[in-house]
Amino acid sequence: MTLHSLTALKAGRRTEISIIVVALAIILVTANEIRAQTKPNSMESLLNQALESEKSKNYARAEEIYKKALLMSPDDPEILKRLGLICQQQGKNDESIEIFQRILRRAPLYPGVNSLLGLSYYALNKFDKTIEATQKELTGNPKDKQARYYLALAYSSSGRLLEAIQELEILLKDDPQNVAMLYQLAVDYRVASNRAAQNLAKLYPDSEFTHAIRAEFLADNLRLEEAIKEYKDVIRKNPNFPGIHVALGQVYWQHKDLELAQQELKQALVEDPNQPLASYYLADIFVTNKEFLQAIPHLEITISVYPELAEAYVLLGKCYAGTGDLQRAVQFFTQALERNPDLKEIHFQLAEIYARLGNKEESQKQIEIFQRLTQERQKKDSQLLQEAVEKQKDSGADK
Repeated sequence: MTLHSLTALKAGRRTEISIIVVALAIILVTANEIRAQTKPNSMESLLNQALESEKSKNYARAEEIYKKALLMSPDDPEILKRLGLICQQQGKNDESIEIFQRILRRAPLYPGVNSLLGLSYYALNKFDKTIEATQKELTGNPKDKQARYYLALAYSSSGRLLEAIQELEILLKDDPQNVAMLYQLAVDYRVASNRAAQNLAKLYPDSEFTHAIRAEFLADNLRLEEAIKEYKDVIRKNPNFPGIHVALGQVYWQHKDLELAQQELKQALVEDPNQPLASYYLADIFVTNKEFLQAIPHLEITISVYPELAEAYVLLGKCYAGTGDLQRAVQFFTQALERNPDLKEIHFQLAEIYARLGNKEESQKQIEIFQRLTQERQKKDSQLLQEAVEKQKDSGADK
């Protein structure tokens, strides 16, 4: 073999090796690209499957899929968060706590996780830990409504009622018609009020304040004679007790003792001529006695303080109807209906007034509204009666 042939052979081998190296490099690059593309696509597919399982409420399946996803990305906080939520949905609160804490060890204020942790603790009646977790969430996100709501519930369950009320009041500023929050606020106020009353009775069993609290409780429960006795004890101990004559006058009014009610209400107006409730109840007595001109100024005082009190407009309408000023009677009856459209008796009175004014069309319209409301009321009463009968039957069957 010549030198030239040997050189050519070596060159050929080098070329062949180079081709092999390049081919291998291409294969490796392609394989890496395939792996890089396959992993996200596979993850995306898993997460989509998990979400579909959640939508169909197959939480056990969703949990299984999220755990598979974590094998590919063990510390992904969003996957862990979803897994924790799924555990909550299944009542696995201890497991959800471990998962949420796993996220928080790496990111102590990861959005939403402390709030979810607090919810898990609340489900386990661990109220101190609920408070701690939700407070941390609110540190990072003061507008988190769920965290604040469960903070309020935890305060309430722990007996820290004033703090619970404070949190609920904050929430209701942004959502004043939220029925759950309004209910909880009412419960907390009632419990706080009862607790204060019990403490008062325990510390000062015969004070005028204790008698006043008892009287209010008895009046609210329509135990009127007992309430009157307690209010008299208040006056005996302190004749100048604030608001006592209004309160006693109202109970006498409920008891249909209009003469004594009038005495107490007039005394209340001597002490405060613009007292709106004393004015209202006294006006009602005047209307009952057909002393319409005396009632009107008292009702005007009431409306100046309580402009949405439909009953005050009803009484004013009756006053003007009684004095013959039919146009003003229509005006005030209409204003009463604007505040409470279901006052069927006012539609009947308006029908009579429009008839007297010669407006037959409007009179007929008011009659039709009165009849419709009457039928609706009868239908509702019939339904309630039927429900009560069925409950009695069920109760008898259980026995």
